[in-house]
Amino acid sequence: MGSMTKTDLRQESVHTSDDVDIGDIDATNKNTIVVKRGIIHVHYYYIPTDMVEGWDEQVVWLTITEKEVKEKYERNYEPDSSNYYTNNQGYDDFDSEKIPFIASIPKKGRK
Repeated sequence: MGSMTKTDLRQESVHTSDDVDIGDIDATNKNTIVVKRGIIHVHYYYIPTDMVEGWDEQVVWLTITEKEVKEKYERNYEPDSSNYYTNNQGYDDFDSEKIPFIASIPKKGRK
């Protein structure tokens, strides 16, 4: 068993390397996770999976800071379900091409 798993991580919360909760995963594809932040003023962050450290079974951790996420990956549009596996798609539409490999990591201590 390798430590890389294909997991449905939609709705999991995402923390930056400086331990800021930037929102929840709204959609994924093989190379990207889309994080949705906010209810009224919604922000979308399209983050490449190579910026993901891993999932510790509670939180998906990034290797970059909140500042880097905002500077490089913020977009103002929703993920398109033809390119992404989105929260409102059920497992019937489960397409392994749209599920990234995310490493499992040991639980990180909370600050």
